[in-house]
Amino acid sequence: MTFEESLDFLETYEPDDYRSLKTAQENWKSLISEDRGNVERLYDIYFATIKAFLGENDALALSGVKAYNFILAFSGTTTVASHGGKEEAWRILSERHAQHLDLLARAIERPNSVVSDKFSRTRTGTWADIVTSMLDLYYWHKPYSNHDETLRTEAATLVPRIYRAYPDHKSFLLPDHLMLHPDAVREAGELIRFYILEKGQQEAPLLAGLAYDMFRFHSDKRKPAHAQSAAILQHALSDASSWSAQQLDQFLEEVVLTPLDIQTYQSQEAEALLQSTIANYERLLRENKYESHLGTSAQTYRERDEKTLQAHRATLNLIQSDFDAWNRKRRDKAVQRLAVSATTRKAFKVIETKLPTPYTKRIGALLKEAADYSNRPKLYPPHKPSENRFKDFGLKLLVIEELMYRQKVLTPQFDIHLFAKEYEKREISVEIDGYEIIPEVETYFKNLPISDELLAKVETLHQSSGLNGGSEFIYHLYPFWDPGSGDKAIPVSNKAITDLELLPNLKSISGLENSKPGPKLLKALAARDIKVSAEG
Repeated sequence: MTFEESLDFLETYEPDDYRSLKTAQENWKSLISEDRGNVERLYDIYFATIKAFLGENDALALSGVKAYNFILAFSGTTTVASHGGKEEAWRILSERHAQHLDLLARAIERPNSVVSDKFSRTRTGTWADIVTSMLDLYYWHKPYSNHDETLRTEAATLVPRIYRAYPDHKSFLLPDHLMLHPDAVREAGELIRFYILEKGQQEAPLLAGLAYDMFRFHSDKRKPAHAQSAAILQHALSDASSWSAQQLDQFLEEVVLTPLDIQTYQSQEAEALLQSTIANYERLLRENKYESHLGTSAQTYRERDEKTLQAHRATLNLIQSDFDAWNRKRRDKAVQRLAVSATTRKAFKVIETKLPTPYTKRIGALLKEAADYSNRPKLYPPHKPSENRFKDFGLKLLVIEELMYRQKVLTPQFDIHLFAKEYEKREISVEIDGYEIIPEVETYFKNLPISDELLAKVETLHQSSGLNGGSEFIYHLYPFWDPGSGDKAIPVSNKAITDLELLPNLKSISGLENSKPGPKLLKALAARDIKVSAEG
């Protein structure tokens, strides 16, 4: 495909056609791989098109649906994602940063209006889509290795104006941009006040986005909005005692309860919302347009949606059969979320002190339930280092694999998801923390006591390279461990020689080549008549 043909393609699809948008980005990605100079050509067209939207003539400018599709595709995730495209894109954006900030400031002043009658579910089809896409360039076109946030911080000074100019807009990245503002805590607090006290509107997507970043399940706990949630609310609620009942109700529902999924529903409303969600999953499965992506097969994506659909149907059945039980289940989950997050509890204590009665009682009740949850007996209580007798962690993990997951005699069987639900010192997110060894799980396994009676049951051990599926323990210790990407087995070292005394009946070890054992360890194994064989 030629460069010109890639631009013509933009006119062949509607803005709500996500698959075609990704194709447009892949077209440019391919052209950039052939010639990195195409990044600058795309930027020239981008600047020309933005200026044309703002009333300036430029021969390179696109128009109509072609212009709308171009801006959204160019500012998106994969356009410059490889072949040095990000580095080149960031160089160009850095050089034109002052001009771009000026255009962005002017763009915010333009009245919001419909740009496209058709748009994706994450867009609105309005001018605000263009404005937020301009801001998103600073996120998607920034190289992964570049940790200098100077340009994004300067652009972030315009973000509060975007919130106020387009209060009904949708943008999942805008809270990220906001929290790079030099005075982010104050600005975030002021925006909460803007939506509650000035706008008073229900279901404001941008307010919801900020609230979700602070409190929702599985939100990225490294995000400033979460880490600084208490300070943000301290500012936002400075005069909450004088707010009207309507304002207090909206704050409680939109900012506090909704992110925790305990917002107030009538049974018919909850049923209708879930039926709509179920219908959407049924449509996706019926259309069957799944594609492989980043090593995950299309079939895997389909199976995930099938399981999600089954779960939603079960939830709908619970709503219809026992609405009170459904509400209790939601509250129990929210209490558990609160119990394991000291940061969120701190923010809720701010809310408790700032809101008037009876609102403060509702927050206080949640905090008390969270404290009670924390005090209940643990499935995985912590153990002292003195309870561990193994010198070599790698060997101990093989023993745990044999006794806990194969023979199933070492109990309770460890599950990272159950462990994360009851761990209190910090909120463990498997989705975020699982790309490396989770320290708390490492500590649990290291200190786990194993009796002589159980150790005597160990006759064989196996160390897996992971290419045959891997040991069970590793997917709890290091959930996204991937030997195909170069992740190695946790080695058994010479320290294991001393530990052999703990395993009087050990007769064989397979797969030890994954540890690249030295002659000293091999000699010690041979001296005990322990057979060493290759992974089969």
